[in-house]
Amino acid sequence: MAEFRISSEDGQVDLRRLATALAESQGWARDDVGIWDNRRGEVIVTVDDALLRRPEPDFRTRPLHTPRDVHRACEMVHAEDPTLRGVDFASLRTEAARLFSAGWTTEDVLHALGHRPDGEPWPRGPEHRGGEWLMARLRAWRTPDGDIRPSLSQEGAQLRVIGRAGLPVDIGLPSDAAPGLGPVASPAVARSAADDARRLIRQNARTTSDTLAHRDRTSSTIRRPER
Repeated sequence: MAEFRISSEDGQVDLRRLATALAESQGWARDDVGIWDNRRGEVIVTVDDALLRRPEPDFRTRPLHTPRDVHRACEMVHAEDPTLRGVDFASLRTEAARLFSAGWTTEDVLHALGHRPDGEPWPRGPEHRGGEWLMARLRAWRTPDGDIRPSLSQEGAQLRVIGRAGLPVDIGLPSDAAPGLGPVASPAVARSAADDARRLIRQNARTTSDTLAHRDRTSSTIRRPER
């Protein structure tokens, strides 16, 4: 168990709020850390050793951003899916790179090549191979407007956040549907779900809100010389 203390000579500083922000900046859920005050006006934060020694995430189940990781993932997909034999590797990498840019993982791509968006498996056979069959399967994972649909892992993460927040199970149903009687979340559960949502956004976004705010502040002070 690791422990650190926060103190300040400025009585206007909310030390508990500062400690919570520090924990969130490290990706720790609020329920996984201990925060309390002592008699000397300090805030003590305790963190379990497991949070400090997290194992390296599985390459197959994490989003990919670098060209090297994308190339490695495409090699894995090409080797594990027999329907891709004979498919030009450069074409596969080009199509898969679009999915990885949308936050998909290697497991998501393999799932999409083996299943329809509704979960039904794609047909198998000698006639279901090659580049045209690859493109046909990937087109099914796009919306009518051409946008990439959420992957299997992204849908699962969204459902976990909704479930932990205690939202009604019939959320998204038409307005004339019967109202749901979903459970109401406790403040602790709702707070933990919000932490999960923040980590999910940070994990799948290359640009954070802090970076955007810094860019806006910087651009507002830049003055180009007049010609």
